[in-house]
Amino acid sequence: MADREMRCDVIQPSNATLPRRVSYSQMSLYNQCGLKYFFSYLVGFKEPPTAALAGGSITHEVIENLYKEPAEARTMQRAIDLLREHGQRILTKPEYASFADDNIMKQSVREAVENLFKLEEPTELVVLPEHLEMNVDVTINGVHFFGQVDRYTDSDKKRVADYKTGKSPGRFVEDKLTQPFLYALAFKEQHGIDVDEVELIYLNARERVTREVKPALLTKVGEELAEMRAGSEKDIAASTWTAKLHKLCDWCAYKPVCPANNMDAPQPGTEASEAQLLTIGKVFKK
Repeated sequence: MADREMRCDVIQPSNATLPRRVSYSQMSLYNQCGLKYFFSYLVGFKEPPTAALAGGSITHEVIENLYKEPAEARTMQRAIDLLREHGQRILTKPEYASFADDNIMKQSVREAVENLFKLEEPTELVVLPEHLEMNVDVTINGVHFFGQVDRYTDSDKKRVADYKTGKSPGRFVEDKLTQPFLYALAFKEQHGIDVDEVELIYLNARERVTREVKPALLTKVGEELAEMRAGSEKDIAASTWTAKLHKLCDWCAYKPVCPANNMDAPQPGTEASEAQLLTIGKVFKK
């Protein structure tokens, strides 16, 4: 929850449009701060990849490929072999090459992979290869929603699971569950599947969060998605976006050019604002 909000008049690009589709990450960013959403999705600024992002990509790749193996082959040793194979490959990509010698990140990834075996028994999990990294792309309450589901299983209960490599969500866990609940709603709308449970698997924290799917919860997240889209449509029509002040501002790359944080900041979207952002060097233009 924001400590304070401020509506900010901006200069939008002449061809500014909202993304045609909405993902959970877009929805989350807009709800965190509308002005940050403006800088990211309308002006086109992007923050450089982080070690955490590189590590998360490697972890997801390893687990996806592990569960594509026959059940009896999903051993710890096989997981480590896959880590060596895919970790090396991913760290040669241009966006992640700078983390090739980041031993702290590599150790964190190894711990995440090893912790998978402490949270569940991969040789016993029944999962089809086509149910790994499943794409959802469907209209919900008039909003074109898309995303990628880490894992869907239906051997005992119909369950949507999402892996996380960050720290435990603690008291913010209910907010984090919005993502898998949206995926459950997407499964219902796109595939006619009524998901029984959603699950967040925090690998590094060795924590599993499971919740029953109830119709009221799906209705709630569907309404939140529609509200986010309606809010962003009003903002772009008015060329006015809401800056939200809270603790996360301390880690925000746009803080120096945010009028809510800096009364001397240039108007967002102007050449002066963009020049200052590029000079600071924490973001780059897409």
